Amino acid sequence: MGRPRREARGVRRYSLRQVDAQPVICAFDASRPARRAVEAAAWLAGALRAPLEVIHVFDAGAQAALPRHEALLDHVSRGTLRLRIDERTRARMRRIQQSVVEPLPDNDVKTLVLDGLVVPTLHDAAAERRAMLLVSGTAARGGLEHVLKGSVAGTLAANAPCPVMTVPPDAAIAEPGPVLVGDDGSDHARRAVHHAAALADRLGRELVRMEADGDDPVQGLAAAGREQRACLIATGTRGRGPIRAELLGSVSSGLVQTAERPVMLVPASAGEAPARGD
Repeated sequence: MGRPRREARGVRRYSLRQVDAQPVICAFDASRPARRAVEAAAWLAGALRAPLEVIHVFDAGAQAALPRHEALLDHVSRGTLRLRIDERTRARMRRIQQSVVEPLPDNDVKTLVLDGLVVPTLHDAAAERRAMLLVSGTAARGGLEHVLKGSVAGTLAANAPCPVMTVPPDAAIAEPGPVLVGDDGSDHARRAVHHAAALADRLGRELVRMEADGDDPVQGLAAAGREQRACLIATGTRGRGPIRAELLGSVSSGLVQTAERPVMLVPASAGEAPARGD
């Protein structure tokens, strides 16, 4: 891992677009990691002066089967019972969402329960709302468990229309340090550097770029993040050289598990960061 390169604000600045209608979206499923992600998303949305949307995706196909004795009912009765159970589940989630967001200091918070498959629905919501960021925990129940754990965490980021910030359960939130970004010289890393710079500019934080030229770039980035109390670490989801193998298969199990702070993944589908002055 090379030495960090600090880019002073005012020398090279990137500015996010006007974000009046661009929210931070947080995936939610009532688990402890998801609740922690809401805390991180609320901090980030407040710092960015952006609205926050806490979204639970209800996947009807992933719900538990009816109890055995009720499965013997006729088709119409089973369908009616299924609809009632699903609606109760949605209502319960709405109540949980409300209880989670009520203590948040920012009033510009919306909770939503959407129907569909978890990943496509989150992607669609982010695209339709031109979200700045998708935020998620790194482990969860139900549908999100398969999205946010291990190498499958890349599924959420792979085709996301915006950067995806993952929040480990033990993440330090709102740390006073810089935005740290890994750079291995690839186009993916360059894109991540630009998005990280745009975010750092908006947050009023210093940008620190770490060259990924060592044998263990994940450990190098994680250690630098802890030492500098970075508010988050950013990286591309693909690259070349020593950082590539780490980012393709073990971002969640490697960097996210050891960084102890939020990690922002920047996929190619997120496009380029807004140009200066946009």
